[in-house]
Amino acid sequence: MNAVYDHIVAIVFIGIMFVWAISVVPQMSLNNIQNVNQQQLRNTELNIFNELLLATGSGVNGTATTTDWGSVENFSQENVTRFGLASSTEKQLFTLDPDKIQRLAQENPMGSVTYQKTKELLGLQGYDFVLQIVPPFNVTNVDGTKIDQEHSPVDVWQLQNNEDLYFQVKIAFLDGRPIPDATVQTTAVYTNGDNFSISNQITSKSSILGIATVQAPLDFRPSSIMVIMRVSVADVATIVVTFGQFLDNIVDVNLVEDTVTLTEPKDPNNGAVWLTDMYYYSSIGSFSHLYTGGTDQDNKVNTGTGEFTNWTRTFTGLKNMDPVVMVLNVYAVPDKGELAENGRQHLVVAGPYQNLLGYTVFEYGSPYAGQSPIVSTQRSVVICGMTYTAQFILWKNSA
Repeated sequence: MNAVYDHIVAIVFIGIMFVWAISVVPQMSLNNIQNVNQQQLRNTELNIFNELLLATGSGVNGTATTTDWGSVENFSQENVTRFGLASSTEKQLFTLDPDKIQRLAQENPMGSVTYQKTKELLGLQGYDFVLQIVPPFNVTNVDGTKIDQEHSPVDVWQLQNNEDLYFQVKIAFLDGRPIPDATVQTTAVYTNGDNFSISNQITSKSSILGIATVQAPLDFRPSSIMVIMRVSVADVATIVVTFGQFLDNIVDVNLVEDTVTLTEPKDPNNGAVWLTDMYYYSSIGSFSHLYTGGTDQDNKVNTGTGEFTNWTRTFTGLKNMDPVVMVLNVYAVPDKGELAENGRQHLVVAGPYQNLLGYTVFEYGSPYAGQSPIVSTQRSVVICGMTYTAQFILWKNSA
């Protein structure tokens, strides 16, 4: 009887184990497959990210092959034969070429590389990605809103009644924690009538709450003002440009290699623009005069039709100076007459726009739909002597 009982128990036990094996083994196999797929996705992501940041890429310039494909005159994406963003002249790893970076801006009037073309060059059929390049920390308005054309800490109307420049900004890590004791070096460029001035650099520190207060006397009450802040935390700095009024559709500033080109903005305001002075602001925080123009035909940028539809000059060695921002004093009609005095007047404009504001420099790629597993990696990179954070996100597409 005991033997029969033992056999029954054994048969039941074996049955249970069999059912368990049937249910568990496929699950284990599925987990293994998922782990393998995730590792393959990770390997692909790391290989492509390194290709982006460490390889120079190549292109065709006339009949010659060049690693400076972003600096080719009369740029066409069809002349890019291999994609990579690294500088061909810098020995430091993860140093990117600003001309190549600007070719990712899809509204660049000097030419750009489409997302589909980049995927083709990188061999990413079946995948999608997004590349983000952001400052190492955030500089915002005190209430946390982004500093942009519509949300500026500087108020030109307030300055009409006060000759002192006064505003506050907030410095915080990317996760929102305030940064105390950050150094803010501020320079104002402003005009009124025929008057044009660049202020002395003012240095201030952020409080324990990350709030920095900037106060400086001005030579006269401005009708147009631009403020450049170089914000440093330890040995890392970012540059923020903000305006005291909304100026749109004046002129676009483009910088490729040593050449500065002024082009018509999208939906121009149909008023001619004269370039009277040009400066550049470097990554170390210094202003340098570059060009003196005037109100003649050689310095005219039309916004309608005519002979001078753009303005181009080459300044030998300019790229080696790490110009982060080009600053222009122009003679033009402000868009929609939004300044205190309507009509033609001197205005301050800056560019190139890809380098301007103290939040995400740009985002290039495809928006993530949230349906596939993703992998991502971050690296610190250097552009024009400034440190940024590059993040690369990759996933398999469903197409």
